[in-house]
Amino acid sequence: MTTISGIAAGAGVAAALVVAFVLCLIAALVVPNVQATHMWVSLFTSSPIGSGMAWITGIISSAAGGFVSGWVFAYVYNRVSKA
Repeated sequence: MTTISGIAAGAGVAAALVVAFVLCLIAALVVPNVQATHMWVSLFTSSPIGSGMAWITGIISSAAGGFVSGWVFAYVYNRVSKA
């Protein structure tokens, strides 16, 4: 039976969330009237959009949340797939 690496799954989800956060933050800066991007950015930081702190906390929060989510997914998948 094939198992999923928790580290690999965590790294993959973390990378995907960081890229999504950065793209949404760029979109929020370029087109400030699009509220959908603001909501995604607000999931990961409460700092004002466009501030340096928003970039830092958002990227760190995206990476940490993504890594934990990916690791939990792999753990649960590996446990359930043994049944």
